[in-house]
Amino acid sequence: MTTVEDFLKTATSEQKETLCRLAEVADQENNAIQAYNRKVEPHQRIAEGADEMRDGQYAKIIREDAGDFALMATVQERRQIKDAKDEMKGLLIKAVKEQGMGHLGIIQRQYEHYVGEPIPK
Repeated sequence: MTTVEDFLKTATSEQKETLCRLAEVADQENNAIQAYNRKVEPHQRIAEGADEMRDGQYAKIIREDAGDFALMATVQERRQIKDAKDEMKGLLIKAVKEQGMGHLGIIQRQYEHYVGEPIPK
């Protein structure tokens, strides 16, 4: 397993660009996840509060509505997360299959998570 620091000493400009883009996409995904969590949190608190109600049917309606509102409120963030994951998958496949970067530790740690299969030998 090679570290990024060692790899950068001999990497081509295309390989460096791929690593930079991987970092950018990781930031985009992280930002979208944080935005998603900020929007979902109030709805989760409402649903949790409904569990303390005595009227089971009314509490059920509140929980369901809170979930539906959370889904509606986070459409953009969920799309951004999906787009980032899809781009990350493509970049990782390119890094391994086209650019020979499968020996990098960061690629090895992320590949199976995003691609869904181990790095090909």
